[in-house]
Amino acid sequence: MCGRFTQDIEEDDLDDLYELHSKPDGVQATVRWNGAPTQDFLICRTDPDGRRELAPHRWGLVPSWARDPKIGARMINARSETVDSKPSFRVAFRRRRCLVPARGWFEWQRVAGTKQPWWISLGGEPFSFAGLWEVWNRGAGPVHSFTILTCPSTGALEGIHHRQPAVVPRARYDEWLSPGPPTPGMLELVRAPNPGPFDLRRVSTAVNSPRNDNPDILRPL
Repeated sequence: MCGRFTQDIEEDDLDDLYELHSKPDGVQATVRWNGAPTQDFLICRTDPDGRRELAPHRWGLVPSWARDPKIGARMINARSETVDSKPSFRVAFRRRRCLVPARGWFEWQRVAGTKQPWWISLGGEPFSFAGLWEVWNRGAGPVHSFTILTCPSTGALEGIHHRQPAVVPRARYDEWLSPGPPTPGMLELVRAPNPGPFDLRRVSTAVNSPRNDNPDILRPL
């Protein structure tokens, strides 16, 4: 699974990552070294004209039919094996796919009765999780939310946790963001784990509290 991740990416790097030509007024990145569920993050999606745009969304997908937006706290991840059939995610998978920019994510390894946190990255360079987004309109105002897809772990990551986020290669951004219905290739993309190579870094248990949101969180143990 993916329960915490780092989004500390400069605006120029986001523009380069997604080849953006403009950014909507008022969109501002919030730097998060220890980002947690229910917080706002930037995602990359397509606008009604099919152009890429950045937009802030809450982490934890709230389906349009939900009675209470609090359900989003339990919808931070979507299993790629069932994303096309599970009621909570299947509509968003068909219509509202997105990319979630990240610098890395945290995972906890069980070791001798304790949990050792690791920070996992692709050499510290920005990359993108496969995500889905949704809009909930049953309250006083709309709630824009997202979830991150996960798949079985591979390679060195298997020794830390049995699942990992689905990472979309840059060459396939257009395919994932395309406004049309999903293709078999999209399912193959998110169900096959990205082989990396990933950089693995043991970090302090200070990451266990989302209140500790600063660069020191990433310091090697």
